[in-house]
Amino acid sequence: MNQPDELEQLWKTQPVDPAVKGEEMRKIVLKKMEKFDRTIRRRNIREMIAAAVVALAFTGVAWGQHNAIERAGSIVLVAGALWIIYYLWQHGTEPSDPNPDQTLAGYQNALVRKYDYQIRLLRKVKFWYLAPIYLGLLIGSVGLLKELADKGTLTWSVFLFPLFYTLIFAGIWWLNEVYAVGKLRRMREQVASGLEDGETQC
Repeated sequence: MNQPDELEQLWKTQPVDPAVKGEEMRKIVLKKMEKFDRTIRRRNIREMIAAAVVALAFTGVAWGQHNAIERAGSIVLVAGALWIIYYLWQHGTEPSDPNPDQTLAGYQNALVRKYDYQIRLLRKVKFWYLAPIYLGLLIGSVGLLKELADKGTLTWSVFLFPLFYTLIFAGIWWLNEVYAVGKLRRMREQVASGLEDGETQC
């Protein structure tokens, strides 16, 4: 069972002077923002490194392939990996607010905006992240099937690989657009509800 969120606890249970309580809450929200930014930064770096490794690996694969369709699949996959690096570099984080107002409500609103931005990003993950790589794998698979069919060595077991990576991609989609988005929405609601409570107390 999850422990109560410290921000929620501070809103509801701490019987202290409102000014002191507000300052403590401001520190908690600022700490949450810094932790969230750090988490997103690390995620983006991991994903860009992974995409760079994929791009390098399939560049080598494409160089050694003689089947034109398989080579096209590898090239599309490399382009997809480079696209992911570009997309995360340009859109992986929300543009920073140049003029934070230093108030509790200002920090809470900024954190809510950060959650909203990442929710929108993850809800589109099937387009900017999964589709380019999946398309390359599909094209490569078609090339492999054609090559095996031309040689007369095509068997049903060859279809297990496309099934395998399709299931993997479906799992990645679920982790991002269902699990991670749901978690971000719950985190957002905690902060947003604290903001509403603070407004009603003013």
